Amino acid sequence: MLALVLAFAASLSYGVGDFIAGFEARRTSLWTVLLFTQVTGLLLMVLIVALRGEPFPPGVLAPGLAAGLLMALFAAAYYKALAVGVMGIIAPIVSLSVAVPVIVGFAGGERPSALQLAGIAAAVAGVVLASREKTVDDGVRADRGAARSSRAGIGLALLAATAYGVAMVLYAHGAKADPYWNITLSRATSAAVFVAAVAVVRPTLRVTRRSVGPLMISGALAVCAFTLFSVASTFAYLSIVSVLGSIYPVFIALLAYVVLHERLTRAQLVGVAAALTGVALIAAG
Repeated sequence: MLALVLAFAASLSYGVGDFIAGFEARRTSLWTVLLFTQVTGLLLMVLIVALRGEPFPPGVLAPGLAAGLLMALFAAAYYKALAVGVMGIIAPIVSLSVAVPVIVGFAGGERPSALQLAGIAAAVAGVVLASREKTVDDGVRADRGAARSSRAGIGLALLAATAYGVAMVLYAHGAKADPYWNITLSRATSAAVFVAAVAVVRPTLRVTRRSVGPLMISGALAVCAFTLFSVASTFAYLSIVSVLGSIYPVFIALLAYVVLHERLTRAQLVGVAAALTGVALIAAG
């Protein structure tokens, strides 16, 4: 049961952090948010491993580096997909990243109960629905150029989903050696990629005094989420904790409703209900 609580807490942490990051991206810039949250998360993890005093385990080298590169690839592919595709299509596709660790778990011999399998199906369906946003172009026939952009966006979304899903598997794999060092190395790798990208692209970076605190919190919540998920994966089925750790779009949708007063679509309401039902079924199983 503790593993389920940790995985659920990981979703809550990541959902709140992602909501804050999205909100701050409107006030600053996407590059500012990416760079600031990456570096903040890295500094927090460095502090944690320093306080723990445990030596660096060689077992995290490969999964940590690979996970960091994949998370950087995920961010690049995801935001590019949002730029060229339809958000109402892109977000649900990316949310299917949870299928990767579920498949890996089943392939590795995991056999959840029938009730838990029903919960997994309900939660995954709920996440996809909760991720779907209403678009102004719904029901409007796209021209040929828009269709090409949509296809490109879908391809990038599939790439982003695969990268994120494999990264989750690597987080779980590296956690067997040391979850804290694994997350630290991963965050150091992805942060280095973003710093290099900023040096090449030279985007305008602007941080207001009002944004510093929220961005630091967002970066901290992200690494907390990955750490909670990693720890949970060490003593529970990957196929189960990955699903519970991936329902963060539900929390983002709820926060948008409560804080920003954004109306939830009928599909999102059904998705929230389905995801929470799935959580209950998994816990009961």
